Amino acid sequence: MEALRFIRFSKNRLLIPFIWIMYFVLCFRVLAKFPSNIFEILFLLVVGIVCMVSFRDMIEGWSKGKANSFQFILLPLFLLPFITALQANKEFNQPYWLGLFAQRQHFIIFAGYFLVIALKRKWIQLDQLKKYLIQSLFIIMFVMLFFSIFIDPILFSDSEFVEFTLNKGWHYEFPSGIIANVIIYSMIVLLSNNNYKYVIPLAFGLFFFLIYLQDRSQLTMIFITLLIFYLRNVSLTRKLYYLVLGILVLSLLLGAVTIFAPDLISHYITIFGNASTIVTGDRTTEYSTNVRLAESAIAIKGFFKHPWFGNGHLSSQFNGGFSGIFGYFYASDIGILGNLFVYGILGTLLIYIPFFFTFKWIGKLRYQKDPLLTTAQYCMLFIFLDMITAASNIKYIGIPSIFFGIIYYYRFYVVDKDEHSTTPS
Repeated sequence: MEALRFIRFSKNRLLIPFIWIMYFVLCFRVLAKFPSNIFEILFLLVVGIVCMVSFRDMIEGWSKGKANSFQFILLPLFLLPFITALQANKEFNQPYWLGLFAQRQHFIIFAGYFLVIALKRKWIQLDQLKKYLIQSLFIIMFVMLFFSIFIDPILFSDSEFVEFTLNKGWHYEFPSGIIANVIIYSMIVLLSNNNYKYVIPLAFGLFFFLIYLQDRSQLTMIFITLLIFYLRNVSLTRKLYYLVLGILVLSLLLGAVTIFAPDLISHYITIFGNASTIVTGDRTTEYSTNVRLAESAIAIKGFFKHPWFGNGHLSSQFNGGFSGIFGYFYASDIGILGNLFVYGILGTLLIYIPFFFTFKWIGKLRYQKDPLLTTAQYCMLFIFLDMITAASNIKYIGIPSIFFGIIYYYRFYVVDKDEHSTTPS
């Protein structure tokens, strides 16, 4: 009897939470470039499972004459890598199979649909989903912090797990959007519920961003996203309260940093000043800004060559990838220009369809105050804004896939259910 209780306890409190947290960690490709292949193997296993379960669910529904909008979004997205591999074969003579394999991470687009299936079939409850997802975000953040603080990235200098830039030196290749999601969730809960314990993950997230990531465009997009939430969801009285409190805290922090780390202030003034030269047209000697301008010129030229279906996606194993052909060139560095270069107008529109539906459903979801849904909506807004300057979808499309799946479930299985239950019979 005690053994059965222990097994049940281990399954419900340890095994199932572990499986779901690992599911999110793998979908977000946090350790995708870790020198060991174990995380890539597990990721491909997850891709295989979500694709198999998703297609089986679709076929079962179609056999009964049932289909939904999520499926009509996913199917053209599923075909996109096949078109992109064909374009790369035509333009660069890359073997078709290699171009398809290079885009293997794209097929995690079914991760969100898998979540909808899991919720519909009661494999997981909404409150459990929220718990495991948020726990996974916090765990991921502390894994990133652990590596960044305690393990010198130069130890992995012979692998793709780290990268060297003149601005940051050696640094880890992590999906920085995860930290942005932690910041957004913590701020939403803090502003909505006055839950001050979330100041801790908020502080850790901001520390990681300011010290290790130093991504000026993402910092700007996080600020815009939170400002929109603040203006739309916080009452006037609390707006004034948080405005005064924010100014006070920010003044104290800036004062402390000015005294103890003045170089950090100078650094941010410099990098934001250099970024402004893109708008003003002035010259700068900053390496990263000039590289982005050079990459943009390559992308624009390639886009005009193949405007509708793009130039395709190159594997780094084929002649060194894009950089082997063009010099230093990574499509993900230059946002929407990178997407247009790789996928063309039609492919880029397909990638943006989940974002268009997210914004379309805002009215239907406005009375749902669940922090999970609110976080999913504002994280999709952040990703949409961030993709203007950084095409994160090329590397980490699993992040918007998960959030869109959550939004879709609320739209059609929570809101519709509530409307039907309140309709007079």
